[in-house]
Amino acid sequence: MSGLSALTPAQLEMLLNGPALAPPDGVIPNFDNPPNKNYIAQAVVPLCLVLTSIAVFLRVYARIFCVKKVEIPDALMTIAFGCYVTDIYLGYRLQENPGAFVHQWDVRLKDMPDILFPLFLSASFYIGVVLTIKAAILLEWVRIFIPYGVRNRFFWLSYGVLGANTIFYIITLFVMNFACTPVEKNWNPLFEGGSCTINTQAVNIASAVLNLCSDVFILLLPQRIIWGLKMNTKTKVGVSFIFAIGVLCCFAAGFRLGAELDYTKSDDVLFNITPVMLWALGEMTCMFLVFGVPSGAKIMSDSHIPSRLASSLRSLKGRLPQRSSRGSGSGPASWPSSSMVVNNSQEKSSHTYYHKINNGNGDMLLTIDSSQGIPPPSSESTEHLKDHALEAGVLAPEGTIVRTTQFVTREDYGGYERDMIVYDGYERQHPWSRDRI
Repeated sequence: MSGLSALTPAQLEMLLNGPALAPPDGVIPNFDNPPNKNYIAQAVVPLCLVLTSIAVFLRVYARIFCVKKVEIPDALMTIAFGCYVTDIYLGYRLQENPGAFVHQWDVRLKDMPDILFPLFLSASFYIGVVLTIKAAILLEWVRIFIPYGVRNRFFWLSYGVLGANTIFYIITLFVMNFACTPVEKNWNPLFEGGSCTINTQAVNIASAVLNLCSDVFILLLPQRIIWGLKMNTKTKVGVSFIFAIGVLCCFAAGFRLGAELDYTKSDDVLFNITPVMLWALGEMTCMFLVFGVPSGAKIMSDSHIPSRLASSLRSLKGRLPQRSSRGSGSGPASWPSSSMVVNNSQEKSSHTYYHKINNGNGDMLLTIDSSQGIPPPSSESTEHLKDHALEAGVLAPEGTIVRTTQFVTREDYGGYERDMIVYDGYERQHPWSRDRI
């Protein structure tokens, strides 16, 4: 603002204590208690912080305690999270003074430098977040989908996007911080002298457009590989969930672009900057979720929580007596998990039956002697034997195969195990690949 030095002290004091923007006709400025919508920020900001913290925790826990290996994407995520928390703190400063969605004519002109300075810093930390977290996502996808030493189209596209993003965001950060000379003129409208040679509004719009394009491209980049894999239903649900988060990230970036357009068209800077910051916060939160949530599957598989839960349910079911499924249902109750083993090593007149009962704490064998007139207990596992042998009065000769059991085993390897399994096989066949960059 020029011409302040030409004003008298009384005129200068009146100007500084006046509204930062001329109010509309019929509107009286309210400096002491300006109307705001802090409740929106109070609901959105803590929710985003909690979700992001959970995603970061899952990633850190999986890498330290499960995989026991920390790589470059994890370091980038740590830097991004630090910038994210700082950006949230700067947003809280706007919420405290003057408030969210406060019109600029409800703020004194002399208070504008203190209000605009955190907003100026917030834009820089936002770039720090998206630069590092997008790089972490791309590097993680290269690690998951590309075998070590392979240089295919997905590899070059990923690194091409990574390089373009890095160059773009660094240039944007430099332009935003040095648009005015001296730098203080960027946030201090009362600073006399200096100049602003760069149109920051055009830079903000171009940055929002390219940022949206980058989000969409990163979302679509691995889809052909992902959906071309043979996956079970559970895996498909997990992939669909991550894809949905990526779609939400693109929506947030699109709404941020719309808010950025409204911000550049209006003179009411304080009111229109709030939706820009909130949509940017939602976009950053979705990026952290895309990067960190898949680690939850690794934690679940290593901790065996699903299998332990299923075992507990089976044990609980085994403790509950149930009616026998054979006969009219009027017979005595039997344990569903019991089984019977026949020992034919004795004479035909006397056979020893072993009744196996799962009592919840382990298996127990009860010996039942048929010579004493005690019939062998019925069970689901001996139904076919009883139908074909016991009821016919004929016992199978010793050494006869009376039952066959087929076992099927399958090993699934996710992104984390590939370093230990898939790469191991690849390096055995291609030992020279270890020295490739």
